[in-house]
Parts: sequence; C-alpha cells; structure tokens
Amino acid sequence: MDPTRVAQLVSDATRLPLLGVPLFLVVGVVGAGWGGLLWAVLCLLLTSGLSLAYLAYLAGTGKVRDPGKIPQQERVWPLRVVALLHTGTWVLVTLLGAPALLRTVLLSYSLATVAFALLTPFLKLSLHAAGVAGASVCLIFISGVWGALVIPILPLVWWARMVLGRHSTLELALGTLVGGGLTWVAFHFLAS
Repeated sequence: MDPTRVAQLVSDATRLPLLGVPLFLVVGVVGAGWGGLLWAVLCLLLTSGLSLAYLAYLAGTGKVRDPGKIPQQERVWPLRVVALLHTGTWVLVTLLGAPALLRTVLLSYSLATVAFALLTPFLKLSLHAAGVAGASVCLIFISGVWGALVIPILPLVWWARMVLGRHSTLELALGTLVGGGLTWVAFHFLAS
C-alpha cells in the first residue's frame, strides 16, 4: 500500500469539521441525554457548518486556492472568521442555557481557534494535531480511561502530516499543545 495514499486518507479523516461531528454528538448525549443531541446539532451547524460554507465561498472566489492545502498566509483571515463563529456560538448557547459539557467543549474550540488565529501569522501550527489532541482530552474528561482509547490516533496524524510534507515536528507539537492544552483549561475550569 502506498504510504502517501494512506497518509492522505488519515489526513482527510481527521479534519476538524469531521472530528467535531462525533465529538459534539457524544458530548451532547453524555451531557444531557438524547435531548442533548439537538444542542449538539445546533452547535455543529453554527460552527462546522458555517465554517465549511465560508471555506467553500473562499474557494469559489479564489481567495483560497486549495481548501485541502491552505498556505500559512491564506489561513489567517479564515481562522479569524472561524474563531468568531466558535466564540459567538459559545456566547449564544451559553445565553440559551445549553448543557454545561457542550458549552465547555465549545469553549475549548473557541480558545483554540482564537489561539490559532493569533499565532498563524508567525507559525503554521497543525490544526489536525490540535483537533485530535483536543478531542482526546475532552473524551478523557467525560469518559475517563475509555476516552484515552483515541490517543493512538495522534501519532498516526503526526505521521500522515509529515509524510504529506504539511508540517514539521515543531508545528505538530505546538498544534498538539494548543489543542490539548486549551481543551484541558476549558474542562478544568468549567467542568470540574
């Protein structure tokens, strides 16, 4: 099997909008039972849904040349918009009384996207590594040892992103620290 093809499959499967779907659905159910699914769907529509629509718009207008490989200089403005979407959604669902666990995972996404928006002009941190690290920390907080079962995905993502030549070890490490660290901060202070 071609390592580059496997790396591309791993990379495609671990994009943030894709990771967000099962994560938010699980957190919704754990946090508020089956009624939490409606809250999770609302969060997903307002964050991943609008983010993907915005990316499609950018690609359609030529402001982003290749949505699968956005160069560092093209990432800044989209990350600012995504940070605004996540933060605005967090404020909205907090005011509407969404379940605490969903608010917490949404806050972790907000913190991470704001950090990425601020750091991207200087560094090309790995969003893939941040997403997997953040999801791992979130799942550990809500389900203990069982949540740790997703941790082996992180080295696979590192391998894939390096094989594809998208990130250096430093960029992957910083992405992991930002995603995992800010998720820990959100859960430590809001869900404890």
